[in-house]
Amino acid sequence: MNADRSAGARLPQPLSLRRVFGAILMKFLLSLLACCCMLSPALAQTPAQAGFLKAETRRIDEQFVRRVVEITQLPASQVREAMPAAGRITETSARVAAAIEKQLGEALTDEQKQAIAQADEERRAALAAARVAAKNK
Repeated sequence: MNADRSAGARLPQPLSLRRVFGAILMKFLLSLLACCCMLSPALAQTPAQAGFLKAETRRIDEQFVRRVVEITQLPASQVREAMPAAGRITETSARVAAAIEKQLGEALTDEQKQAIAQADEERRAALAAARVAAKNK
C-alpha cells in the first residue's frame, strides 16, 4: 500500500468542514446581496408616495376599527388598544380577537371572530391596493 503512494498515485484530499462552510456562507451572502440590490429600487418612495401611503394606511386602519366596534360593541379606544403595533408581523384578526377576549374576560362568538377575520381580509386587500396606488403617485 505504501508502494502505491510512493509511485505517484495521489488520493483525493477530503474537503475540510471549514472550507465547505465558508463556501456555503459566501454563496448565501452573495445571493442575499443580490436580492437586496434588486429590491431596494422597488422599495424607494418619493415623499409624496410615502405621505399618500401613510394617510391611506391610517384611513384603512380606522375603517377596520369601526368595523370591529360594530361587531363587538366595544369603544374604539379599546379596539385600537387591541391592534398590534405597526410593522409587527402577526395576524391582526387573531391578535385583536384574543386581546378583546382578554379585555372582556369572556370568549367572542364564532360569528364575531369570523366577522373580525373578514374585516381583516378586507383591510389587507385595501392596504395592498394602497401600496399599488402609491407607486403611481
